[in-house]
Amino acid sequence: MNGQPPPRIAFLLSSLKFGGGERVALYLAAALQRRGYAIDILLMQSAGELLEEAARDFTVVDLRCERTWRLPGRLVRYLRERRPVALISSFWKLNLCACLGRIVSPGTRLLVWEHSPPSRSANSPRWAYFLSASVLYRLATKVIAVSGGVARDVRGMTIGLDGRVVPIFNPVPPPPQSSVARGPGKRILWIGRLDRPKNPGLMIDAFTRMRGKNLHLDILGDGPLRSSLEERVQVLGMSRQIRFLGFQPSPYDHMEQADLLALSSDREGLPTVLIEALHAGLAVVSTDCGDGVREILMDGHHGAIVPTGDAAALAAAIERQLACPPDPDSQRAAARRFDPDRIAGKFLAALGLSDADMAQNQPLTPATKLAEDILSPSARA
Repeated sequence: MNGQPPPRIAFLLSSLKFGGGERVALYLAAALQRRGYAIDILLMQSAGELLEEAARDFTVVDLRCERTWRLPGRLVRYLRERRPVALISSFWKLNLCACLGRIVSPGTRLLVWEHSPPSRSANSPRWAYFLSASVLYRLATKVIAVSGGVARDVRGMTIGLDGRVVPIFNPVPPPPQSSVARGPGKRILWIGRLDRPKNPGLMIDAFTRMRGKNLHLDILGDGPLRSSLEERVQVLGMSRQIRFLGFQPSPYDHMEQADLLALSSDREGLPTVLIEALHAGLAVVSTDCGDGVREILMDGHHGAIVPTGDAAALAAAIERQLACPPDPDSQRAAARRFDPDRIAGKFLAALGLSDADMAQNQPLTPATKLAEDILSPSARA
């Protein structure tokens, strides 16, 4: 690099509590780091199950920001001091703050990352998203949507962003090679946050309906519903068949011992766990909780898709998949579309960067151009 420090890319997240958006951000950061970029992980609060992993691999910057309204000021200070060539922000409120920060730091290229359909979000009222995203997202270089379905939803919820929204799959790496043997019986795996949108109770309902003997269900994850779900399993007398394993830093370790992964969510963008299951060669059953599910499973070619909220349909599909599992090599081949190095190249293309050497010589975007972007629906960064 001719003695110059490597160009820097920053990721903005609220914290590193376990979630699909946080996990794929670290996957992408690692892929960009392999291409020669220095990586900063900006956190409103330095907390979460993934914090130790991030601190080991990247520079973690604690913005010490408990209130979102304080974030733009602290973000501007960071951008002025560290001068990253690009900022990648995740989730609506943080995305808005990142757009405001770019007014003051126009030389920083900005990607705002939408991980789920905004029309189905409980955190962003439709009118608030329409007004704020339609105006402020024009300050972003591009709006990245994790699937074609999310991209269509963002376009339908805004005006003036059609040419700026780019669908790019999430990066998900394959598991390391291992020779762990599966134990006796059939083991079903459920992974996610134990909250209402993930609907883990539906998975338990489905499991109680299954007739097969020697079946086991492992539930990985934590969240506000855990204690009530554990109590329910005890009342059902199924504590030996259903285990709550809490947060696990390496889901692949458990996938190696499983036969099938089930997803019971009510809504999703592009669920990482389905891609990981394909990488592991597992059979998959998912609720029809978002267009991303159909894009991952290729409309059911690589897994069964059942209606949301239907425990009987979920149980029946699981039984069919266990009785006639898919070819593991075919599942793994379907997961190669999500290779992190390939996805990193698409993110760099969206930023207008090709590699670390080019990044150091990119011209800055004038502040006057950003002002024009706000006023002109058809303008592009």
